Amino acid sequence: MGEGFSLKTLLKGLTGLVFLCVVLLAVTLWYVQPNQKLDLSYAELPMKDKVFSMLMSRKLEVTLSEQEVNDLLKKALAQHTQVKPGVTLTGARFYLQGERLTADVNLLVQGSYLAEATLDFELGWEEPNLTAIHTGTRIKDIRVPLGWFRLEPLRLPLNDYLPRRLTVRDIGFSGSTVKVGFKLR
Repeated sequence: MGEGFSLKTLLKGLTGLVFLCVVLLAVTLWYVQPNQKLDLSYAELPMKDKVFSMLMSRKLEVTLSEQEVNDLLKKALAQHTQVKPGVTLTGARFYLQGERLTADVNLLVQGSYLAEATLDFELGWEEPNLTAIHTGTRIKDIRVPLGWFRLEPLRLPLNDYLPRRLTVRDIGFSGSTVKVGFKLR
């Protein structure tokens, strides 16, 4: 009678453990679900208009709005949506705060599970690129270690958008805008 009792107790315990794992998985999948549907659509940077306004103001600089920076970064992400094996980036929205950048992103995990995350970046100028270095990830209120999820730096070659006679001299960050200074080649 003692052996039957232990086997029965063991089966009940294993059944309870499997049930608990299923409940935890369901709660996790519910928790990481995106609150908003994001995509990777972007508008091309209207550089001809920017250069024309620069000529009219007689200053060798232009200001990029948060939306224009958002579009440039989405374009860079759209070329590399596979951010990690089994993880595909399906949408993003960037928010600029000086040299800091935050992105709300939608991810597709293992081709089946949707998740939302917030990515933190630090912006910089490494000639000839505007760079965004990934510095942290949060899923809702839970910080994810960089060892688990880290994006390669995003590099935006701004000179590619310019006429051949112009090149980027420097970049300045202010609030929700980026000032780009130019020089003649």
